[in-house]
Amino acid sequence: MPDGSADSAAENKGGIGMLKRTISGVILVLIMIGLMYVGGILLLVGLLAMSLIGLWEFYHAVSAGGHKPYLYLGMAGTLFYYGLIWSAIENVWSSAIFLLYIVVFLMALMIRSVTAYPKRRVEDGALTLMGFLYVPVLFSFLYFLREQEDGIFYVWYVFMASWGCDTCAYLAGRFFGKHKMSPHLSPKKTVEGAIGGTLGAILLSMIYAFCIHSFVHVDSADLYILSFFIGLFGALLGQLGDLFASSIKRVMGIKDFGHLIPGHGGILDRFDSTLLVGPAIMIVIFVMTYLS
Repeated sequence: MPDGSADSAAENKGGIGMLKRTISGVILVLIMIGLMYVGGILLLVGLLAMSLIGLWEFYHAVSAGGHKPYLYLGMAGTLFYYGLIWSAIENVWSSAIFLLYIVVFLMALMIRSVTAYPKRRVEDGALTLMGFLYVPVLFSFLYFLREQEDGIFYVWYVFMASWGCDTCAYLAGRFFGKHKMSPHLSPKKTVEGAIGGTLGAILLSMIYAFCIHSFVHVDSADLYILSFFIGLFGALLGQLGDLFASSIKRVMGIKDFGHLIPGHGGILDRFDSTLLVGPAIMIVIFVMTYLS
């Protein structure tokens, strides 16, 4: 007769794992709600901490693939970048400050590459710069979005377009998924799931627009148009960000970026779909403002 003890143990382990994932997910959501609601220096410090952890995860991942990024230089660059944001938030993007900072950071990488030759290769410096742009810079858009006019309302679009899309894509893929979207990067994702996730993100954004139209300094018609494009491009770029993170893990031969969040992995495993959504929303708002 078959021994059911192994199956029972597996079921118990799976149940415990799901419980840990749920609890950690709820705690993470509560933390993000608190940070986004308060904004200001507390949000900036929170994003700095997440950026440092996420950047370490990225450098650790590419190190597993045989590369040697300049960890300490990347971390120092992140600290100076967030200090620059706090001291000159009004001018970081409206002037050449950010561009000049990137040039200085690139020069530092070039100098370090010369002094480290031949132990380090040119791609080590390139991956260091890529990690800086991919993690700290993209995370900082949450702060820029939150601190602008009506930002306390707009910042929630990021999570509706990314995490909302993830949830809707999971449900649509589970019930209707037949065609694999990218089997080499993410075997479980389907075309039907991607479509369902995108439509779900658009619907959530439109519902949210209905809830906030009386509180923002935008005409209702413009807000609905804005919400539609935020849901559309936010969902598309959120899924792209997820696949991009999967491509890094596949190339480097790792399963997760880290183990900080039980049941979810590391910071990048949980926020890979949100990193591109913040900039996407900023672009949509900028274009809508320019056209109006």
